[in-house]
Amino acid sequence: MAKREKELSNEPSVGVVIPNWNGIAFLPACLESLRAQTHTGFRTIVVDNASSDGSLDLIESKFPEVRLIRLDENKGFGAAMNIGMREAQGEYVACLNNDTEVNPDWLSELVACLERHPRAAAATSKMLDLSERGQIDDCGDILTAYFRAYSRGRGEEDQGQYNEEERVFGASGGASLWRNEVLRELGYFDEDLFAYYEDVDLSFRANLAGYECWYAPKAVVYHAGGGTSRQQASEFAYYHAVRNRWSMIVKNGPAGLLLRSFPRIFFAEMLSLAKAVTERKTILTLKAHRDVLRALPGWTRRRKEVQGTRRINSRELRRLMSAGYPSLGDRIREASANVFRARAT
Repeated sequence: MAKREKELSNEPSVGVVIPNWNGIAFLPACLESLRAQTHTGFRTIVVDNASSDGSLDLIESKFPEVRLIRLDENKGFGAAMNIGMREAQGEYVACLNNDTEVNPDWLSELVACLERHPRAAAATSKMLDLSERGQIDDCGDILTAYFRAYSRGRGEEDQGQYNEEERVFGASGGASLWRNEVLRELGYFDEDLFAYYEDVDLSFRANLAGYECWYAPKAVVYHAGGGTSRQQASEFAYYHAVRNRWSMIVKNGPAGLLLRSFPRIFFAEMLSLAKAVTERKTILTLKAHRDVLRALPGWTRRRKEVQGTRRINSRELRRLMSAGYPSLGDRIREASANVFRARAT
């Protein structure tokens, strides 16, 4: 009966939500690739964060099928996505960066993956570099025992090592598909994060609530690897990465697991601080940690809500996390080299 009702409904089964901020250089290719999708039951929604580069005129003149939502200020990735997600009424909602091009069967592969895994909250894509198409950008997000998030496979040559459909810790906000009912249950993206770590945070909450995230290797996307965010200062990205990582830890980490992981978390933070000193970002790092302390009361209140939804124990969560610290040796050598250069000058 449910399937028959879906067939009779005029509402698209998927809403593809694209947040945009001055992305006119990327939007035409992105929207054209969506026109070529083999899955036709979807609606494209672009949420514009007060662009000033002609993006709005381009969409209205060249892509009239797109639902355009104009914001009067830049509200960040999470808020823009939430507005678009609430607009989408179908069974699924796709997150897609504006600096991407998707293969024709991208959406159909993501839908098929979710249908194969009824406990999945999300399916995430194989993201390859737009300019070097044999290089991996993201094959699902991982979270380490150090509570650091990384894009699985980033920088590796795509030689089929990630061609298996498998469960991963998290779904990239750059190209993934979510069940709409799960998003409503989880409360969507945390808008306090503005930019960076918001997709890891949402995936973390999905895992805590007993859902799964799956990687769909045949859902291929080409990503510019920074795209419009390159227009923002590196200080902006660095600051929000530090602040938002701690938001994720405070709100989502079960107490027992945080206690056992504390030595690793402390080690990783000290390594990052040493790197910040050598890169002359000490003041920026201290500012981020100052704002972490200021935000703690609000995060603590939010933590009670998140932990109240938890349906898995710390041991189950730990099994979803990666043990290692990616490129730890390289990071230590880089920090040592930076210290040596600083002393030399």
